[in-house]
Amino acid sequence: EGMLNADIVGFHAFDHARHFLNASKRILGLTYESLVGGLIGVRYKGRKVIVSMSNVSIEPDIVDAALILPSVSQEATFLKQKHGERSIIAGVDICQRLSGISLKLLSYERFLTDYPDWQPKVVMLLKCLIPGSRRTDEADALREVRFLVRRIQDTFGTSVIDYQELMGSSL
Repeated sequence: EGMLNADIVGFHAFDHARHFLNASKRILGLTYESLVGGLIGVRYKGRKVIVSMSNVSIEPDIVDAALILPSVSQEATFLKQKHGERSIIAGVDICQRLSGISLKLLSYERFLTDYPDWQPKVVMLLKCLIPGSRRTDEADALREVRFLVRRIQDTFGTSVIDYQELMGSSL
């Protein structure tokens, strides 16, 4: 019951979410429903609790297959030319509050502050995916992310972060 007091309950794997939904039904008699955007909601004490799944693993076979594509080689060459000798920290994040994208930016800002020698040696390449399934949450997250990106660029220069927003949930 404690977990059901949250607005969103997230799981790494679908099986874990399924077990949670089954336990909610068997123990508490709760039902769940499919929501717009592929989400699942559980009604609890007059509220709707979102249950989400977010697998964050890296699939080596898919990465290996992508690395031999000509388009990947071309993009890698372009990025090397664009950013020179800078080390690249790359990330692709869903632009929603629970994704941790703001924390990533705050950590990067702290890194640049605490280790000024790295400022001319590193760039964060960040692609922000906007799926359009949770518009209010995405708008709030975008506002915060844009603010942080601007602050980092104003403080350390535009060459320390390469930020791009993409509509949809995949590259």
